[in-house]
Amino acid sequence: MGCIRVDKITEHLCEPLRKCLKDEDPYVRKTAAVCVAKLYDINQQLVDDQGFLDMLRDLLSDSNPMVVANAVAALSEIAEQSPQTKVFDLTGPTINKLLTALNECTEWGQVFILDAIANYSPK
Repeated sequence: MGCIRVDKITEHLCEPLRKCLKDEDPYVRKTAAVCVAKLYDINQQLVDDQGFLDMLRDLLSDSNPMVVANAVAALSEIAEQSPQTKVFDLTGPTINKLLTALNECTEWGQVFILDAIANYSPK
């Protein structure tokens, strides 16, 4: 449903998306992460109001590397659309989790993770 880019459908997408982001199946969670980025493209305010960005950030700590990679990809896409918004707050522990996922995800997932890490500057 996230591929249907119609404003009127977005409000009906929120509850199913919230459930999918917490689903026990990693395939569902990784697909839901991409859906958040698509929803952000349609309605940024809705994503902020519904707390989807926080849920997406939580997926950075997921046990499945594909979920982590898709969360990074979605957050990167959102950060490109709204550079003034602090979407990504990479910390040492988050970097460690990304590095752990790096070895086990696909090549495209590795690209997104490496791009995110390349933008990291320790404080």
